[in-house]
Amino acid sequence: MNITFVPFDKRKEKTSLRAFVYHRGREYRISVGESVLTKYWNENKNRCKLVREYPEGPYINKSLDEIEKIITGIINSYGLVTPVASQVKTDYKNYRKNMNIEAGGAADNEENQYLVNFAVKFKNESDRSKSTRVHYETTINKLIEYQNKFSVKLRFADIDINFYNKFKKWLLNQTYTNGSNEYHYSKNYIGTIFKNIKTFMNESRRVGIHSFSGFEHRDFKVESEQTDSIYLNMNEIEKIYNLKFTEELLIENGYDVRPQNLHRAIISLNEERDRFLIGCFTALRHSDYSRLESLHFNDNMIAVWTKKKDKKVYIPMHHLLRKILERRQNELPPAISDQKHNEQIKEIGRLAGINDETLLTKTRGGSRENIIGKKYEFITSHTARRSGATNMYLAGIDIKFIQDILGHSKVEQTLKYIKVSAEDNAKRLQNHPYFTGKN
Repeated sequence: MNITFVPFDKRKEKTSLRAFVYHRGREYRISVGESVLTKYWNENKNRCKLVREYPEGPYINKSLDEIEKIITGIINSYGLVTPVASQVKTDYKNYRKNMNIEAGGAADNEENQYLVNFAVKFKNESDRSKSTRVHYETTINKLIEYQNKFSVKLRFADIDINFYNKFKKWLLNQTYTNGSNEYHYSKNYIGTIFKNIKTFMNESRRVGIHSFSGFEHRDFKVESEQTDSIYLNMNEIEKIYNLKFTEELLIENGYDVRPQNLHRAIISLNEERDRFLIGCFTALRHSDYSRLESLHFNDNMIAVWTKKKDKKVYIPMHHLLRKILERRQNELPPAISDQKHNEQIKEIGRLAGINDETLLTKTRGGSRENIIGKKYEFITSHTARRSGATNMYLAGIDIKFIQDILGHSKVEQTLKYIKVSAEDNAKRLQNHPYFTGKN
């Protein structure tokens, strides 16, 4: 018996493959259900070329090896009888169909059995928030990296505790660079990857593509941790509020001395300072405080629909926020990306002298590590939200109101979110009637 795989139409960029089978003087032509990019097909070897530019090649070759065994087994099962072509085609089609059904997957389209294929389609069609879809994209890219590393193509049937352990070990050993430094991935980053994989598995099962449950194993965990992060107290926020960006200040801090560049830097720093302070005084997310307009402010009240929770929140206007709006004549800063905003507010923190030595801890690569730096180096857009919530709490504002602004379903989430030391909490309560004895 001789089996050869042949592209159906070499003129096309991508073509399906057929098996030409020669047995006892008969020829069988069978559509095998695999396709290939024509330029990566090696006619001499009857397989895909193994080149970096075509990472799907090893998977297709592995599938063709399996198909060759299946066809051989089907024809040999007739013994001394030589089957006709229609019998072999039908048997092959039924074999593939039954194989998918027994695996708990789709019977009609083998491509539906692959996790990444579904994840890409799900991400593209999802109505989730932009940030959630970005997380989906990150997870998909990591799955593709893993497949390329181990020359596998993950099916829904593969997503079980064995996959979890192997994939997690691989992620723990992965690193990325930030500037000149190299880091392992954090526990929360890895936890988000597995959370998204569970979402892909649940959604694909919900729509009837498969019936696998290996991802529901009790040890297939989405791990997370309450990470260290900073907040800015009111003294530090007022430092930023009162900071004057002058040419002299910028030149002293190493800025380009050309007048046009100094002028652009001053405009940019003022915009980002005001944007960040709006976040500090509202405790909104960057996705919300960066898109506020004058119509959101009315009678010393801010009313806005939050993007992530799709909930309308009402926030009384802080007196310093009123002054910012008066100074800007109610013209708020235009929207900007989170990344650019983060770069600028770190610089603003440096210029404001928020440079206390700060120690944070985080789990990376499975190990707890200490991160030491100046406080301004840890400022991000989310610091505004955390600072707003924490300073409201320290000022004695009811925790339920803060919970509503933050959009948390449980007050326990809000208490974890607020960064208050035991000493700060004691100071907050020292003037309480219980301790002072006054009404």
